[in-house]
Amino acid sequence: MKRILVLVLAVCSLSACKKWLSITPKSEISSTELFKSEQGYKDALIGTYLLMTSTNTYGFESTVGLMDVLGQQYAMPGSTHPYYFASLYQYDQLSVISKKDNIWSGNYNVIANLNNIINTIDRDKNSMNPANYALIKGEAMGLRAFLHFDLYRTFGYGNLANSPAGLTEKTLPYVNSYSKEITPRATGQAFLDSVQYDLSRAADLMAKYDSVSVTQNTQNGVIIPNADHFYDNRKMRFNYYAIRATQARVYLWLGKYDKAIQAAQEVITKGQGYLVSFNGGTINNPDPVNKDYTFSTEHIFSLNVQNMYDFIKPYIDQFGPDGVNTNYSQLAHSGTVANDLYEINSKPGMSLSDYRYKELYKKISSTNYLLLKFTYVTNSSYKDRMPIIKLPEMYYILAECYNEMNDPASAVTYLNTVRINRGISPLYNLPATLGKEDVAAEIQKEYRKELVSEGQLFYFYKRRGNVSIPGTAKVMDNAVYVLPVPQAETDMSGGH
Repeated sequence: MKRILVLVLAVCSLSACKKWLSITPKSEISSTELFKSEQGYKDALIGTYLLMTSTNTYGFESTVGLMDVLGQQYAMPGSTHPYYFASLYQYDQLSVISKKDNIWSGNYNVIANLNNIINTIDRDKNSMNPANYALIKGEAMGLRAFLHFDLYRTFGYGNLANSPAGLTEKTLPYVNSYSKEITPRATGQAFLDSVQYDLSRAADLMAKYDSVSVTQNTQNGVIIPNADHFYDNRKMRFNYYAIRATQARVYLWLGKYDKAIQAAQEVITKGQGYLVSFNGGTINNPDPVNKDYTFSTEHIFSLNVQNMYDFIKPYIDQFGPDGVNTNYSQLAHSGTVANDLYEINSKPGMSLSDYRYKELYKKISSTNYLLLKFTYVTNSSYKDRMPIIKLPEMYYILAECYNEMNDPASAVTYLNTVRINRGISPLYNLPATLGKEDVAAEIQKEYRKELVSEGQLFYFYKRRGNVSIPGTAKVMDNAVYVLPVPQAETDMSGGH
């Protein structure tokens, strides 16, 4: 009998706490028993989000930890640092092997749980509320595509717009069945075709219910049952706009600039006002309780990582465990990086007005800047939020697409929109006369500033096929960009 890990709600009144993600593990039960009701499908879906918050994946390594170390987002103080070998791309070191392999197994574990939902729910379609059926299946299919694509961005090939040969290489298995059978590895083309299919199908399922307002119970003339508040907090679930944002990422990866523009444009036009909006300056609030350090109003999709600060703290504190000596495990910026990113010496007025510099840095010395994005504040309503996809990235995607299509002036417009919403005075707007190479450099700089500790920079470099990147003298090629598939997977699949 198939069995699935079910993560059920903690003891609380849904109408009172309204936190479907405040859940704790209870037991393994048979999927036959679980899927006897709509409630079972809801519990199973929420369980997949909790699995995604593991420190092995999006709770840390896929965001703050390994993936941003590979993007050279942090200064390495010495060889004793726990991420030292990862910063050198020494994938044969045990400390690196365990981290990358855990990302692989963690994502595929969530995918297995999603497949159980997807492959069972059609059986009960006629007995379910149409909105519940469409939204649960749509979320599950969208998440399955999202998780697969992140695996491809890690273990597959980049720079496909210029090196399409990567599409013919067998890379990863696209697992869409709940089975013990080994799924063979697919070519890059077949794998990414499956990603696109799942995203398209998910969008079709969810658009009717989830594409305008995510707070109303009546949508497009249909009723969305929400007495249990299951559809509250849509930004912390894989909503319709998260699907469109992921499609923008996929199309850009493939060099399909027109389609990427269409997807990203829908997010910034229709999604704003209903799901997301630029930070209104709450980051400047003098009361730390009211500071929105991660700009959560801009989260298209985020995760509620319970007690997140407990395992991030050792990497962002100024002092070590004794509270006195320097913390040599910091994931921090050097003074050189800070000066380069924020042009502290050449444009001091600009740097001092940029929220990301003045509110999200703590200058310990001229050579050390701590990162405050995940500062813990007791009683803050913003704590424990891990951003997975944010609004500014859609503007960066639009900027890159227009720049690649030889329209740098339009690209500059999108970059300036983000910069202004980060507190930078229009006096420091990027000029519309910037050339294509200069615009590309500004886009890269924005990724480094905006998405630090969010795991996106390595993918940016990989997608573009950058041979050299800031922070390392390493020649960046497929030996660096394509992380080795876990040995256990190779052994099981016989190398196929």
